[in-house]
Amino acid sequence: MRAKLFYTTFILSAIFVLSCNPMKKNVMKDTADNVVEAIISKINEGTFLVVKEEVFQAVSKSDEGGFRRISGYTEYRISSYDVNTGQLVKRIVLGNRKENECRFLGETDGKLWYKSVDKELGIHVRDPKSLDVIIPEAKIIEINPFLKNNLSQPEWSNVQGFYGFDINAKMPMVSDNSGYVYYIDPVSLKAEKTNGSIKNFDYDETCTSSSMKLDVNTSIYLRGSPRNSIKLFNKEINEPSFLKGDFLKSSIVMNAFDANPDFILPYKKEVEKYRKEIDSMNNILNTTDTTSINKFNNSYKTYTLRNAERNIGYTNDKIKSAENNIKRYADDKYYEIITADKSVFLISQTDVTDQAKIIISKVKLNSDTTVSLQWETVLKDIYRDPEKGFDKSSFDVVFSKGNPDLKAMRVLISGEKLFFIFMLKAICFDVGTGKVLWNFDI
Repeated sequence: MRAKLFYTTFILSAIFVLSCNPMKKNVMKDTADNVVEAIISKINEGTFLVVKEEVFQAVSKSDEGGFRRISGYTEYRISSYDVNTGQLVKRIVLGNRKENECRFLGETDGKLWYKSVDKELGIHVRDPKSLDVIIPEAKIIEINPFLKNNLSQPEWSNVQGFYGFDINAKMPMVSDNSGYVYYIDPVSLKAEKTNGSIKNFDYDETCTSSSMKLDVNTSIYLRGSPRNSIKLFNKEINEPSFLKGDFLKSSIVMNAFDANPDFILPYKKEVEKYRKEIDSMNNILNTTDTTSINKFNNSYKTYTLRNAERNIGYTNDKIKSAENNIKRYADDKYYEIITADKSVFLISQTDVTDQAKIIISKVKLNSDTTVSLQWETVLKDIYRDPEKGFDKSSFDVVFSKGNPDLKAMRVLISGEKLFFIFMLKAICFDVGTGKVLWNFDI
């Protein structure tokens, strides 16, 4: 009876408190509940981590018999952080998605391209530091008057079907009311029609994997359980090993040629090899005395010439095939993080308990098919499984603000800095030493 009375009092208290809405969050100042997208952008004034964040406004919460009910709505904001200090530089509030959805399209040399369902904004460009609109839609229309009142106006949930970004061309893409697609030159702002379909910039890819591609022909793997070790060039390397380890990949799509110039090196070497072969065969053709062949019917020389001509044709076909493969891989989406010194990053955990902490490691892949552990850093306050390690009581859930998603993970790299976002914490590592340069709650 006493327990029932306590439970009734608890529920009534919760209803009373909720009626005053103490759970209302300040969108500008309070911590976020989810990280939607995170990108790095560099301009003359510095390099910035730009994050789109969700803030959940709870209307009601309850917990009965372990079954939690939370209702409310989500507001959005964009925050810019200095990558050298982790300090918040600027933040803007976008508001409710249905009325103010502002989808990130892509980045071009320090210009952040967005499409907003707010017709006053439309497609526009923001500065990564100030987040101010530096190129409005009106300017794009001025350069391309045929797009006036002709840009498509999709619902908030379908912006990506009509506006996008080509990571390889490094150009935003728009569509008109007739469904035609255009590239927008990021410098001149001129629109050019294309027969291609809308492509999208991925910013929320899965960051962990048991395999990675070093180049078009070579992959590395993690094998074993519960500890994983690296398999490189079909060679099992027992140490170092990682408890429930995974490779870390970028959460945003990258241009393969920029991120890893050696990725298509095997095909480039093929093309170079074939061109040398053609030069050699052309040399045979140019130095053979064809007059002598006609006069003395030298069958050997005739055969040599015909064979060289035939082989030139075959080799040109091989060059075309290799170049097609280069183009095909350029069009594929690329997420591998491989440093200039041929190192990769891994995520593992300290132990097998519910409160196991995360370990981030850097491993160098040596040319002699060995690997070297460069560093490993334990993140003391971040659990590998947040839902188990950071479980909240019923009381905490009902009376807390928001509804945080602690499992959203983002991984980025820029120069000598690796950025890791998890459990709504942003952490910056020095790539060379593994030292945590800064961290903050988002």
